[in-house]
Amino acid sequence: MLTLNQRVITTTVFALFSLATISAHAESIAGQSKCTYTPTAANVANTDGYVVLLSETTCNFAGSGFGEGATVLNQEVANLHQGTGEHSGYYTASNGADSTIAKWSGKVNTVMKDGNPMTSFKGQWEYVGGTGKHQGIKGKGEYNGYFTSATEYTVDWKGKRE
Repeated sequence: MLTLNQRVITTTVFALFSLATISAHAESIAGQSKCTYTPTAANVANTDGYVVLLSETTCNFAGSGFGEGATVLNQEVANLHQGTGEHSGYYTASNGADSTIAKWSGKVNTVMKDGNPMTSFKGQWEYVGGTGKHQGIKGKGEYNGYFTSATEYTVDWKGKRE
C-alpha cells in the first residue's frame, strides 16, 4: 500500500507525463493576413471622439499548414475613444468545404506621429468551430497587427492547434 507522500508523487508524475503527451500533439501554427477594411462607423453624439465600428473585412491569407490559400472573412465590432479601445469578432478561413472559425478579442491603440494616426492592435484568439476536415478543431493563440492605410491592415497571428 502506498503512503500519502508516494500517492502524491505518483499522481504528480502521471499528471506531468499526461500534459507532456498532450503538448506533444499540439501543432504550432502561424500566419499573416492582409486585409481590406470598410467599417461602418456610428459616432456617439455629444462626446469627444467616441465611436462604435462594425466591419466585415476580406483578407488574403498566408501561413503555415492548413490555411494556405484560404478565403478569409473577418467580422468585427470595435468600441473606441479617439482611436483607442476594445475590439472583438470572428475570423473565418475557408478553403472549399473546409473552414476554421476563431473568436478573438483585444485592444486597439492609436497614437499620433507627425500629424498622422498610427493604429495598432493585439489580443487573443481561440477556435470555436470548423467544418470538413477541421470539424471539432481546438486551439488558441495571439495576434497583433497594424494599419498600413486608412482602408488596409496587416495582422500576424500564432498559436497551437490541438
